Amino acid sequence: MSNSDNIEQQVMDWYNENWNGRVIPFFRKPVLTLETSLSTGKYPWADEDAIDIIDQYFSHFEVERRDFAFRKYWPNEETLIPLNCLRSKESKWTWKEPEPLTLKMLVESAKAGYWLY
Repeated sequence: MSNSDNIEQQVMDWYNENWNGRVIPFFRKPVLTLETSLSTGKYPWADEDAIDIIDQYFSHFEVERRDFAFRKYWPNEETLIPLNCLRSKESKWTWKEPEPLTLKMLVESAKAGYWLY
């Protein structure tokens, strides 16, 4: 097994063991692939969980954060909407589509030693 295959397996194992839980206790764990998105799709992380998971990822795999932009993947969190109807048209909050953060991105960045995306 090459070192890059080993890193891929380590990242997948780390995520599966620590963060890939059952959505509902009697359901099966989601099946993971490198294309599994952690910010979009069927099983996205909540903002609070994502902060902890990303912090642990960077620390565990010794990946430099460099230009990692959390709001790129979770742009709609911590937004107060209740008074949105009172805002002017120009300042109203609108939904922003998050970019996918995939397991492949975590693997490739762990291989490089810094955030690539």
